[in-house]
Amino acid sequence: MDCRATLTPGAQATEWLDCFQRLPGGCRDAKPRLQPYYNRRDCPVKATGKRTVYEGRYLRVVEKNVVTRNGATGVWETVERTNVHGNGVVVIIAVTRDGELLLERNWRAPVESYVIQFPAGLMDVDGESEQETARRELLEETGYVAKELVPVMVSPLSAELTGTRAMHYFAPDVEFVGTPASSEIEEIEVVRVPVEKVDEFMLSLPADVELDLRVPGILFVMRAQGLI
Repeated sequence: MDCRATLTPGAQATEWLDCFQRLPGGCRDAKPRLQPYYNRRDCPVKATGKRTVYEGRYLRVVEKNVVTRNGATGVWETVERTNVHGNGVVVIIAVTRDGELLLERNWRAPVESYVIQFPAGLMDVDGESEQETARRELLEETGYVAKELVPVMVSPLSAELTGTRAMHYFAPDVEFVGTPASSEIEEIEVVRVPVEKVDEFMLSLPADVELDLRVPGILFVMRAQGLI
C-alpha cells in the first residue's frame, strides 16, 4: 500500500518525510498529493479591504479587514515594501566551480544578531529584471559572477507579516572576479562551505550566530529537484 494513504495532513513531519523518501521518485512524487491541502480557493479567510496607517521611507503599515468562512471579522496588521517591484526579492543559491556553497554571515538589526543567509537583494531598480537583479546582488555582495541562473521556486518571506515574495535562483559554477562592494550599514562576511558539508556546518554554528531557515529549506527543495 502507498504509505501516503495512511497519513493525514496532521501527521508528524518526520512521518511524511519518511514516507516521501520511500517513494520511487522521492519527494517529487509527493507533490500531487500535497497540493489539495494548499488550494487558495479553499482558504477560510478573505481580505475585504485595507487602509494605510503609517508610511516610511521603505515600509508602510497596512491594516487589512478580513472575514472568515463562518462570518467572523477582524483586522490584520501587515507590512508592505514601498521601494520594490515584481516579487520584491531575489535570493541566489550559488555554488563555485570547486563545489563550495556561498553563504553570508550578516548582522541584522531587527534581531540584533549575526544570521547565516543566502546572498539576496531587493528588486528596487526600475527596469531591472529578476535575473539582472540576481546577478548584480551576487556580484556586489560576494564578488562572484553568475553565468547561469536556474529558477528554483517563489516563496513568501514572512507570510504572517508581509506579502513580499522571494524568487530563488540556483547559480552553478560561479566565478570570483573581485572584491565585494562595501556598505556603510551592512556588515557581510562571505562564507564558503563545501556542498557535502553544509548540513554539518548548519548544525554546528556558534551560539551568537543564527540560521535563516530558508537555507535548509531551499537546499531540501533543490536536492529533491536534483539540482545539487
